[in-house]
Order: sequence, then C-alpha cells, then structure tokens
Amino acid sequence: MLLSGMKESQGTKVSLRTISTQDLQLLVSFAYSGVVQARWPGLLRAIQAAMQYQSSSCLDLCQRALLQSLSPALCLALFPMAEAPGLEKLLSKVRHYLLTHLPAVALCPTFPSLPAACLAELLCSDDLHVLEEFEAFMAARCWLAANPETEESEAKALLQCVRFGRMSTRELRKVRAAGLPPPLPPTLLHQLMVEAEVPGQERWREPDHALVVIGGDGLRPDMARRQPSRKVWWARAFRCGMGLVRTVEWGRLPALPAPGRFRHGAASIAGSELYVCGGQDFYSHANTLASTLRWKPSQEDWEEMAPLCQARSFFPLVALDGQLYALGGRDNGIALNSVETYNPELNVWRPAPALPEPCFAHAAAILEGRLYMSGGCTGTGQYLNSLLHYDPKLEKPGTLLSPMGIPRAGHVMAALGGRLYVAGGVGETGDLLSFETYEPKTDSWIHLAPLPSPHVGAAGAVLQGELIVLGGYSHRTYAISHLIHAYCPGLGRWLCLGTLPRPRAEMPACILTLSTVPTLNQSKPAG
Repeated sequence: MLLSGMKESQGTKVSLRTISTQDLQLLVSFAYSGVVQARWPGLLRAIQAAMQYQSSSCLDLCQRALLQSLSPALCLALFPMAEAPGLEKLLSKVRHYLLTHLPAVALCPTFPSLPAACLAELLCSDDLHVLEEFEAFMAARCWLAANPETEESEAKALLQCVRFGRMSTRELRKVRAAGLPPPLPPTLLHQLMVEAEVPGQERWREPDHALVVIGGDGLRPDMARRQPSRKVWWARAFRCGMGLVRTVEWGRLPALPAPGRFRHGAASIAGSELYVCGGQDFYSHANTLASTLRWKPSQEDWEEMAPLCQARSFFPLVALDGQLYALGGRDNGIALNSVETYNPELNVWRPAPALPEPCFAHAAAILEGRLYMSGGCTGTGQYLNSLLHYDPKLEKPGTLLSPMGIPRAGHVMAALGGRLYVAGGVGETGDLLSFETYEPKTDSWIHLAPLPSPHVGAAGAVLQGELIVLGGYSHRTYAISHLIHAYCPGLGRWLCLGTLPRPRAEMPACILTLSTVPTLNQSKPAG
C-alpha cells in the first residue's frame, strides 16, 4: 500500500480505521521480532487481534504461551469464548482445567462473573473431577451466594446439575448444614434432594491417552504366593461412584511372553511403539534379563528385538530424541553405572557415557528435552538424595543439581508443568510418604502434601495434567498395593482414582495414544 503507487503512498500519513493503534503495534512488532511481550490479559487481546487479522503464527504462539500458564482466573476469562473458531485446542484444555480444578475455580474472585449457562455445563459434565459430589454443590452455592438476583427457577435449574443421588449420607448432612444462600427458600433444597434420582448418573472420565501398566511382581489369583506377572493393562475410564467410591475400567493388551517379568524398564516412542526390556523373571539374582520386547498396534503379539548389551534390573528406561536409554540398574546383585542407548531404526543397543557412580532403584524423567535422574541405592546399599542432569552428548554427562530433601529409592519421578515431581519410595526410616517438586529455574526443591499410603516400587505416569502413582508395596509389611493415587498440582492434593485389576509392584507404566490401542479387547476383563 505504501510503495505500490496507491494514493496512500503520496500522503504524509495513512489513516487505518478498522484497527486500533495497540493492535497494529502488537502485530507489526510480532511480524519483525516473532515475539509477543505480554502477560495473560495482554495475550488475550493479542489472540483476538491475531484472529481478526488472520495472523496464524501469532495466534499459535499466544495459545502455546497460555497453555503453559493455565490458572483459574485465566480459564474463567477464556471459557466464555468457547465458540471462537481457531481456538479449539486451547479451549479444550481450558475446559479440562475447569472440570478438574472446580474447588479452586470456585474460590477465584472472578468466578461469580461466569455465565450461569457455562457453570451449568461444567456441573452437568460426566467429566467433572471432584473429590466428592458435595464439592459440586458448594461451587453452585458459592455462585448463587454471589449472584443473589438470580431467579428461583434459574437457581433450581443450576442446582439440578448437582447429582444429589450420588451423595453419601455424610455428604447429604453437610449439604443440609450448608443450606442455600438467601433469598432462596430452604424448601427448594429439600425439593431437589427428594426429586433426585437415586443412585443417579455416575461421573466418569475417558482420558485422552491410554495409561498402560506392564508386568510386575504380583500375587497369584489364589493369593497363595507371589509370581511375576505377564499381564498388560490399560485404563479405559475412571468412574466416580457413591461418596468416595472410585473404580477404573481396564482393558487388556497382549500379554508378555512367559514367565512374565518385574523390575524391568518400559517406554513408548511417540506414544505408538511400546518397548520393554531387562528386569527379572524370578526372584534370584541369576534371573536378571537382557531381552527387549516391542509391541506395535499392527502386531497381535510382542516381538523380540535386539537384547541389551548387559542384563539389568531395577533401572529406568526413558525415550529421548527418538532413542531409548537404559540407565544403571543391577545385575547379579551388583550395582551398575553403565548406560546404553537403543536405536529403533537400526535395532541396535550401543554403550553410552557411564553414570558418575553405580546405582539402582533410581528414577528418571524427561523435562523440556533434558534427562534427569534422581535417588536410588549405591552398590553398598546407601540411599541417595542426588538429582543428576544426564546429557548423553557429553563425555562426562552427569551434572549434579540441588539434592532432594530426603534420600530415597524405589520411588517415582515425573515431569509435569515445567517441574519435576518425586513421590514415595523407601529411605533410611522405611516407607516414605514424602512428596517433593523441583523447580529448574531456581534449582530448588519444595515439599508438598504427602502420599496417602506407601508406594515403594510403584509405577508412575503423567495423564491429563495429573501425576498418577500406581501400586507398589509397603516396606514395613511387604504387602502389595492395588491403589491408584493422583496428584493435581492446581489443587495441591491427592485423590484415590480406584485400584489396579490386582495388587502389583516393581512395574513401569507408559502413556500411549488412544489410536494405538486396539479395539478388539473392549470388553471389561474379569480379575
């Protein structure tokens, strides 16, 4: 326009009547720098400008920035924009956040400004993830208390989204004690509770990925003795029953070859190929394995691949840049410092730079493309509190970072929301319930709410923004656990999601894409 000979090129200024100065400055600045410098209120304005003037790259950048900083206030501001084209992925994440953080959302100062229809949609959703149904009632009550001008008919429609029929007797007593805020009549609450369908429709969530649990140290069906498991399960749905009752609907993948294994490593590449290697198939040191197995959706069974260079158990297996890394572990009762890497295209294991010292029963996770390793036991049985950044590209790959608050082994570690989380395990005092998070920007640890029960040798994974800890055992009683606990960072609490099909320990968990999971085993397995 300014250089093509149009009349605007002859003037001293150009008047743009359809765009504000602020939006023009933002878009021009982004066009030259590729950067949008703003906090989330400014990002919302940037998103609106990018949508209006069709700057897809600016829109994509702003959405990615908002996804990294979801909060109750931000999600409440975004949720009414649910019909906006181009924001489908962002708004899907926003809706999931609101459904899984309702108690925190209800405490937000902007919660009362949420349109009643939007709140009703959340309360009606089967996906609403609350500790108990009473929390759904309290959210509705909080909104009504802040909006006293609401008509009684509208208040009734909103409260009918609460599933009173699924409440326990204890919850119903709490509902009666809380009552309805004025000017709503107390008889309305009594009417709703009487009219509620009992037991009412249960809430249940189908996750957007498949949580897979592979093998492990389990109990025979007759509970007579322990036996390495061959079973591979995946969680199809999490169901919320009456009160605090939670169940998981499980599906099956092809079983591991006999006789099963535990203390092994497992990892998925791109969420579609599942690899299992090492571990033990019985309880003596001589039963340590080097074999590697692979399962793909196109296969009806597991395929044997190139074996590890060295048999190992009690080790983590992680995927980094399309390669697998087996880190340390134990062979024939001896702790290892060796690391090896697997190239899936060549089907070859090769040695990688060694760890600074031998260790086993440690944990590892990938955070923002960097491999971290925590805790474990030394060859002399000493528990470690170390956190190591392992860079396989370096000759001396280990960089020690700020140590954990408590030495631990047999624990889980996962990356979530830009942080590392470590939970459970065993230490010098026995079972550890302690739970810590590491902030890479400050190289520091913070203690969080402890685990509800022991989880030594448990499986860990991240699913839909929550840290999931499955099974394990108690070092004090050696009883194997079947419990599944989930930690939601936005609420700062643990929630029991249900149980494994059977008690199990010393096994890994992986996340696969749902398209990977076959549909031929969709009936719920027994036992």
